[in-house]
Amino acid sequence: MKEHALSDLTIGLTDRLEVEVTQADVDRFVEFSGDRSAVHVNDDYARAKGFPGRIAHGMLMGAYVSALVGNQLPGKHGILQSCELEFRAPLIPPERIEIVGEVTGVSAGTGQVTLKVTVKNSSGKILATAKVKSIVREPADKNKAVSVA
Repeated sequence: MKEHALSDLTIGLTDRLEVEVTQADVDRFVEFSGDRSAVHVNDDYARAKGFPGRIAHGMLMGAYVSALVGNQLPGKHGILQSCELEFRAPLIPPERIEIVGEVTGVSAGTGQVTLKVTVKNSSGKILATAKVKSIVREPADKNKAVSVA
């Protein structure tokens, strides 16, 4: 887990996360979220709607955007404030996706960082984009380690 301080975050700074999304991940998301829309659980239905098979939930991609923010950019001290997602193409498992975040704004006054996030499949096709805002809360004593259980 990265521990960027607000002062470490500069416009143009990027980080990335790669994830292999499987049909089992979609099944777990169905159970966790309760979203049993037929395009997520029924191959025949999804094919009838023009997809090659079941598709992953857009919000599953959103969860990986959250993982990027919480673990990498800004990381440990970041608190996700808002995430405006736009879905552009379906995620069809199994698929390796890449989530890339780029700092587009930093406000020392508010402690807020703004990110542009792109989710791409293994062919480089954009599946989703997001505009993310995160507050960066640093420990009161930057020299003192803070334990996260």
